[in-house]
This record gives sequence, C-alpha cells and structure tokens, in this order.
Amino acid sequence: MANTVLIDGVRTPHGTLLGALADVAAVELARTAIDGLLDRTSVPADEVEWVSLGNAIQAGIGQVPGRQAVVESTLPNDTQTTTVNEASGSGVRAITLAADRISAGRATFAIAGGFESMTNAPWILPDYRKGRRYGDVTIRDSMILDSLWDVNLDVHMGEIAERLVDRHDDTYDLSREAQDRYALESHKRAAAAIEAGDFDEEIVPVETPDGRVERDGGPRPDSTMDDLASLPSAFRDDGTVTAANASKLSDGAGVVLLAADAAAQEMGVDPMAELVDYRIVYRDPDEFNEAVGDVVETVLTENDLTVDDIGTCWINEAFAAQAVYVMERVGIPREKMNPRGGAIAFGHPIGASGGMITAAMAHELHAENLEYGLSGMSIGGGGAIMSLWRRR
Repeated sequence: MANTVLIDGVRTPHGTLLGALADVAAVELARTAIDGLLDRTSVPADEVEWVSLGNAIQAGIGQVPGRQAVVESTLPNDTQTTTVNEASGSGVRAITLAADRISAGRATFAIAGGFESMTNAPWILPDYRKGRRYGDVTIRDSMILDSLWDVNLDVHMGEIAERLVDRHDDTYDLSREAQDRYALESHKRAAAAIEAGDFDEEIVPVETPDGRVERDGGPRPDSTMDDLASLPSAFRDDGTVTAANASKLSDGAGVVLLAADAAAQEMGVDPMAELVDYRIVYRDPDEFNEAVGDVVETVLTENDLTVDDIGTCWINEAFAAQAVYVMERVGIPREKMNPRGGAIAFGHPIGASGGMITAAMAHELHAENLEYGLSGMSIGGGGAIMSLWRRR
C-alpha cells in the first residue's frame, strides 16, 4: 500500500454571498484553483492521473461539474475525474478517495478538493414538469434544499444545532453567550491572520468582471458581544443559533496535490505533509453534530495519539454550538481550534470547505513547525469525516 503525501495546496479567497466572487461560476472557481496549483508545482500536468472534486449544490450547474473543471483547466483532456457530493464533507471525502486510489496503486499523482458557488445556486420549481392548472406554485431554493436541509428529518441544519444545545447544555456550556463568544473570536482570528499575510502563500487570485480578488471576504473584527447579542435567533423564537454564530453562506474552491511518496521522491518533490489516517462515522441524522466528537476521538484513539499531540485542528465551524461542544467534549484547547479563524468568519462554501481547510492546515503545519494537524467536519445526514496529517 503506497503512502500518500500532500505536495502542495491552494485555495481561492472566500467570497461572501453576493460578494466579490458572485459573478464567477462554480466551475470557474474550481478551474482557477486547479491551474493555480499546477502553476506552483514542478509536477507536470500530464503526470496527474486522477482528479477528485467535491461539489454539493449541483442543481443547474451542468453535467459532471468536476469533469467540466478539468476540461477547462490546463490538465490533459484524458485526465480521469470524479465528482463527489457528500454535503459538507464533500471536499475532504474527495481527498480521501484520491488517497485511497493512490494507496491502492491506481494513481501516483492526484488533485483533490472541492468547489462551490452558493451565490449562483438557482431557484427550482419542483413538480412543475407535470404542469399546474390552478393555484399557487412554490419555488424552492436549491442552496437550502441541496445543502442546508436534512431531508430525512425535514428540518434545517440550524434546527439540528438547536437540538444539540437542548441535549448537552447541562453538560457543556453551549449557551448563546458561549456561542457568540466563540464566533467573535473566530472573526478576530481571521482578520488578524489576513492582516498578517498568513494566507498569502495558499491563495490563488480570482479574476472577476470587477477585477482581481486576492483577499478573503467575510471577517468582521469590529463586532462586539453586544452586536452579536442583539441579533435574533434564526431557527426558533427562543433559540441560540443566529446568523452571526453560524457559518456564512459563501463561494470558493480549494485543492491539494497528492502523490505516492515514492513517486514524489523519484521526481525530487518535497511534500508538505503525509496522510496518517482518516475516519468517517455516522449516527442518527439528528446527531450529526455529535458525530464530529466521535470522529475526532476515533482518529486519535486508532493512532495512539492524544489532543496534546495535535498542533492544529481545522474543524469546520458549521455552527459555534458544534465547535464549542467538540472542544469541550474532546478537550481541544481554544488556541488549537481553528487558530486562524473558521467558517463563522470566512464562510462555508459547502463542497469547497474540505479542500480549502486542508490546504490551509498544511500551510500552517509548515509555517508554525507543527507535527500533526486535523482537517475535517460534520456531514449532513448524521456523519462526520476527519483526516490526520503529519508534517514532512
């Protein structure tokens, strides 16, 4: 079984909903990330044998969107491609599928990650093909239906976050104040990292009709706890989850270049990190938040590691309630949890986030001389995925 290494990773800037990347199609975001990655590495494009891309909101995007991105990129047209739709987990799942392929000896170099334009998700007319002779017609938002709505439970994912608070607030501090405090810190960390240039090495600029976009949008470091406390709850009249302590709707793409370790050595390429392990767990759909705690504990236990061994945890901030729950349950210090900000500040472009945070995690491992890093998130439907990386 071949050992999988990560040679490099890039991402586009995060674009807020209807923001700087609003006029850029999802496939173009993916193409930009792929070509940006190829431009940075000495690995020739024709050495890439497999591309695996996550994308969650596929209504109206066109046939096989991952393949579209490959054809539009500088990769050869005969490059094998797959598109992965596993909700928020799509990007990390695409990476692990590529790693499995390398491990099995069916590829030596692969590009993997994900892309999403939530801004450009269309509205749809269910059942309209059969026609309507009388009465109102309901238009559905594909962004909600395809990525933010649990179909099994017929509720928004935000309601499921409220149920997490109901179940566990007596054990952990999942209060509105604790969620807002976490969210505010995410914004401050993200803004500080942007100003310090911490993301400069990983960002690929995106050309738009209004000019080049080079910096992340989203963080609001000037917000205060009073500002956050003034917002209404989003999913219940007396709830705790708000627009400010949940992940933003956004656009972006992120990819990594993976290789069999021996092939990278033969080509004289120095990897940034190696994949140690990954794990996927599933629970009842109502417990997708708890599944994140399960998967972190599992990947650590199965590799004889503790939280003390992990230098940085890039665990997607779907909701502040989820992030606080995982930190307290597993014992992750706040300084290790998304140290450069997370999805609450930047946004969570559903299918893209896994690729974006894995690229960012790898760069942080090197910048801060850390040994181990985690990259992963919850998956709608009751699941979670977590990958464990070691700096090379």
